[in-house]
Amino acid sequence: MTSAAEEWAPRRNVLWGSFNGLAYVPRMPPTGYALLLHMMSEQQPGGLVVATHDQLAVGLAMDRGMISRAMPHLIAARLIIEARRGRSQLNPMVAAFNDPREQQRAVRDLPRDLRLDIGDFEEEYERRFQVHLEEKARKAEARAKGNVLPLAKSARLKSVR
Repeated sequence: MTSAAEEWAPRRNVLWGSFNGLAYVPRMPPTGYALLLHMMSEQQPGGLVVATHDQLAVGLAMDRGMISRAMPHLIAARLIIEARRGRSQLNPMVAAFNDPREQQRAVRDLPRDLRLDIGDFEEEYERRFQVHLEEKARKAEARAKGNVLPLAKSARLKSVR
């Protein structure tokens, strides 16, 4: 006989993960930790997370802007190694897999600069996040000078005569 909770809860495949990589999580804002743990709970085998910022925000009961501000911290910390619209890839050192051999293979194939256990992870996070902030400031300055035109939804091309 099954309980009501067992009937209600969706069946999920059990994934295997060695989360020793979490020992290398730097000091980040609390929203970064919350986002990381939520993404770890939503991942597919191998660490692929298929969710937009809006969907992640709903899952965490946060504003979308908070997710957008937390994501660069995870990328700078190398906990997310690839992010594009609606798809993120967790670092294999913190991702879950179908079996331990898959994770060992993925970690072995990981480029040296993305490994969490090589070098000073805290200094690397701070360096990478500073680069992100500098790039963001450079883009804002270019927009302010008028070098980059922001895209407007209602913008239309004018005909040239």
